[in-house]
Amino acid sequence: MFEEGRRIRVSLAEIGKTQVWLINKLRERGITTDKTEMSSVLSGTRHGSKADTMLKTSAEILKEYRDEHGKENEQF
Repeated sequence: MFEEGRRIRVSLAEIGKTQVWLINKLRERGITTDKTEMSSVLSGTRHGSKADTMLKTSAEILKEYRDEHGKENEQF
């Protein structure tokens, strides 16, 4: 889990977006979270089905963003 979170953080930095941006994108897909929970999930200290869903959906969001904006999909 930690490795997935690290890849998400790196991808956010590469595209110049924040965790708050990602939280808002997750909310658009029906996943409600906050900065504390997001940070815990990305650092690998929070586990469970919601954390798994957050990681999977975050990876999808970042891939879609990169596809739409012509970025290479190095991480996802």
